[in-house]
Amino acid sequence: MEGRKKDIDEILKGLGLLEETPPSPSLREVPEREGEPGEKGQGPKAVLEEFLGGLLARLDPAYFVEIHQEGHLLKAEVKGGDLGRLIGKEGRTLRALAYLAGIVLAKAFGGAYRVELDAAGYRRRKEERLRRLAEEAAQTVARTGRPLPLPPMPSSERRLVHLLLKNHPQVTTESQGEGEARHVVVYPRAREAKGPA
Repeated sequence: MEGRKKDIDEILKGLGLLEETPPSPSLREVPEREGEPGEKGQGPKAVLEEFLGGLLARLDPAYFVEIHQEGHLLKAEVKGGDLGRLIGKEGRTLRALAYLAGIVLAKAFGGAYRVELDAAGYRRRKEERLRRLAEEAAQTVARTGRPLPLPPMPSSERRLVHLLLKNHPQVTTESQGEGEARHVVVYPRAREAKGPA
């Protein structure tokens, strides 16, 4: 077990993510505009390709990544190799990799760019399941008039549920709980009218 951790630490250190002294927590005050080069003179797509390509090659040489930029959003799709292993249990490994990719972009460009990372269509299927869950919850709450708590989920999934139901005429949403137990509760919109103005 310790040997495996050391391997991952070596990989991250080789990519400049582990340093002897902790990195400065401050990011650039003014994010760079789209198309402007980062610290190495590269644009955001090139920086992301270099990071993900290097990391994936060390994990499994069969992995490769395709990246499409849509304004300030970079959509990366990992292909080849054992994608189930890359996705991990409940998508945890994929989320962790997306988080690291976001840190790399933030270090180079401030908060100007976002990354959406997918493998084998996992993220797309997960979003579709969340869409169905949100729609079914909204129908149930509209029909019964009672709040309905959804299962605990990561912040990115809670955010998607909030966005999906934001303009729903009969329901509203609110996040509750702490840590891994944090979840969305779907409420009837009528409760807003009963509250203080």
